Amino acid sequence: MRRAVHFFCLIGTGLVEWIVPNGTNSANTSEMEELYSATNNILSKEFLLVYHNGEEILIGIICLLIAARAFRTSPFKITGNQGKSSRIFLVGASFIILGASSLIHAIIHATHSDLNLLYQTLMGYSLGLFILIMAISVEKPRTKITLPLLYIPLLVLLHPAVYEKFPVFGQFRPLVWILIAYLSGIVCMLYIGTFYRRRTKQFLFSALGHLIICIGAIFLFFPAPIGSTIWLHGHIMRPLGFIILFFSMSRKELLKMEGSVLYRALAAFAILTAIPLLFFGTFVFYDNISPVTIIGRRFIIFMLLLITLISGLLFGLGMIIRLIRPILLLKNSVDGMVGEGMVKRIPVQSNDEIGELSNAFNEMLNRLDNAIEEQERMCRLAATGELAATLAHEIKNPLNAIGGAANYIGKHTKGSLVKEFVSIITSEVSRINNLTGTLLSFSKTAEPNPEPTDLNKLVKEALYLLSKESPELQVSLREDLAPDLPLVDCDFNQIKQVVINLLINGLDAVDEHGIITVRTWHKNNKTYLAVEDNGKGISAEIIHNIFNPFFTTKTRGTGLGLAISKKIAREHGGDLTVESTPGKGSIFTLVLYDEEKR
Repeated sequence: MRRAVHFFCLIGTGLVEWIVPNGTNSANTSEMEELYSATNNILSKEFLLVYHNGEEILIGIICLLIAARAFRTSPFKITGNQGKSSRIFLVGASFIILGASSLIHAIIHATHSDLNLLYQTLMGYSLGLFILIMAISVEKPRTKITLPLLYIPLLVLLHPAVYEKFPVFGQFRPLVWILIAYLSGIVCMLYIGTFYRRRTKQFLFSALGHLIICIGAIFLFFPAPIGSTIWLHGHIMRPLGFIILFFSMSRKELLKMEGSVLYRALAAFAILTAIPLLFFGTFVFYDNISPVTIIGRRFIIFMLLLITLISGLLFGLGMIIRLIRPILLLKNSVDGMVGEGMVKRIPVQSNDEIGELSNAFNEMLNRLDNAIEEQERMCRLAATGELAATLAHEIKNPLNAIGGAANYIGKHTKGSLVKEFVSIITSEVSRINNLTGTLLSFSKTAEPNPEPTDLNKLVKEALYLLSKESPELQVSLREDLAPDLPLVDCDFNQIKQVVINLLINGLDAVDEHGIITVRTWHKNNKTYLAVEDNGKGISAEIIHNIFNPFFTTKTRGTGLGLAISKKIAREHGGDLTVESTPGKGSIFTLVLYDEEKR
């Protein structure tokens, strides 16, 4: 117990010395020597190794728990579009490798095995971090799901016939730790980039965790003896970094991970830059063990330059293929639309920034097409309205004269045949009068007079009116009205006319014993009213024409009901849409926006 208390006191003292800069005198050096001497006297090497084993076991357990969390978040599947699950699978696999490497590291120290076995564990750390980099940055993680299998060849390093042929571990230990620090730093930068893209603070905590792991690995780069301040700093920071990762890498963070062209560029540049540096570092450490001749040095320099050149070329080629080519394709599409009026969609091949930009461009084209179609429809409506008003006025005057003459003849003439013809004339004049009235109402719709309206009450009145006017109907009229529906600012009579038009349209669509259901609900500052029927539906060939004036597939009616309803909905700042499946029925949905969102 006394040793443990003194150990944590040393940890606290070491952290303070690391944070607070040393003075210019030699007192600090003397204090450091006294601290290291006290560590050796009070905390034996065996105790520190026990702490080191506990540290590695703790890291291993944390990594395995993070991996289990990842696999529970999104189970990996072989078939289907599993981009997100493949990404999360790579994250889980990377932490399994990190956890396994830490546990093997602890077993090697606990059994006092050959330290050359640590080559395997540190290379396992490097592979786990590399797979994590791929999981965060790649565009199509499904193509990288075999990367974890690279850990299998590393298991060969546990065989005596292999690890005994390697140089003494202590001579190359700094090189491996600096590689781990470098990879952890890349992961830290990728998490910072992810934070700026997704705006989720948990990514910042993950970046902090990897930053602490990176700093800990930098401390372990220095060949310091067990119990020294540098040794303590390195072996305190590593578990601290993984503890932060345990709390930051939640299910929410894992689900928000997405690839990015910027992440790929950053990861590719960092990794390709590290290759010549790693080659040079390996040569330096090897030269300390077995000095190289002048000719050998020249060859090494030539190889270093060649590797640097190849790395630069690969990075440039990757930028051209992954970044410049998609941007040029987007530019050509924009130029074609502006110069030649060509509207060509861009194929979306990724979910990164280029894919989002392509999706936004395609969505803009869709909205532009819809706007052009709507403008053409409004032009047709305006022309039709003017024609309808002219015809209605031109027809109405002679029609009234014909009706008046027919009534006069009917009153002053005796004879059944004459009265029968007069009845026909009067009936047809009345029908034409109704038609001209409809034409006038279409061409000159009154301005809406909005006031707070209970839409549920409006629906009930329309259903009651329809059932009373047609008591012989065998159709079931149902309602599914939201009880908490807020009041809507609209013209009561005009919206009631829309609902009646939609109900009549549904009655014409269903057969005997059909079902028509009216639903209301409120969502995202919008009030919805849907009229659903289980009739014959509308075919895809004609569904885009049903809101055009005078278009109808029925034997009766003018074809103006839906056109007038659409016009009323637009004048209220809303819309009227339709969804239909032939043979199953149709759903007409009236959308009205809340007043503050118009």
